[in-house]
Amino acid sequence: MRRWLIGLVMSCSMVLLAISIYFLTGIFVQEQKDNAVREQVKAIYQREPDGDKKKPAENWEDSSEPDGGATHTGLLALQEENPDCIGWLTIPGTMIDYPVMYRPGEENYYLKRDFYGNYSASGCLFLSELCKPEESDNLIIYGHHMNSGKMFAALDGYKRRAFYEEHPLIFFTSLQGEETYQVIAAFCTPVYTGTDFTYYTFTKAEDKAAYDAYIEAVKKRSVYDTGNTAVYGDKLLTLSTCEYSQENGRMVVVAKKINQQDGMEGRTD
Repeated sequence: MRRWLIGLVMSCSMVLLAISIYFLTGIFVQEQKDNAVREQVKAIYQREPDGDKKKPAENWEDSSEPDGGATHTGLLALQEENPDCIGWLTIPGTMIDYPVMYRPGEENYYLKRDFYGNYSASGCLFLSELCKPEESDNLIIYGHHMNSGKMFAALDGYKRRAFYEEHPLIFFTSLQGEETYQVIAAFCTPVYTGTDFTYYTFTKAEDKAAYDAYIEAVKKRSVYDTGNTAVYGDKLLTLSTCEYSQENGRMVVVAKKINQQDGMEGRTD
């Protein structure tokens, strides 16, 4: 009887081991596939018209955009691959260096899809469907907090003042040109509680009072005082990802648009 029981336990263990290996192999294969897609997309973004590579910040061509800015040729190439690509987000000195997708008709479409729309556990960075890129006062971008450190995992570093001081600027490239944003606050907050701070719905201020109230709420929740704030009329950028110190937690970083020349000293790429 004991020998039969030992045999059963060993058989069950072997089955569980086989299942574990199967799933781990699948995860590894998927991660390798995701990495390949990201490298392919980045290569397109960095490609010059003649096919050579160049640093993204230098890869521009003259154009007659409405605001008189220049168009990033790599971003145009990505839009040809997928029109949902509306920009590229970079935080120098971190792994955050990815395209930003936008598909307003389908909520969270890129949460589990790669640049080409195929399944991906890490998904893409994507702009909230509540936003209108050229009209919103606040662009809200979501991304996964991956254990590998990819996507928006680096945002967790903003819990520490020292990290903020090393990474005070965020760069967002769109068809209107490159925009520089200065971090004004970083905070953790729960969602789906019924009494949330609904930072994820603030895209357009009704008036100055509404804008000022939002900035006050953001600054009040910040884990430290950055010494920076925003005033009515400043364009905002909000980055949001999961945060695991609380149930349904979110790590949120809020930044305001500044003149590009004021932010170039923070650029290292």
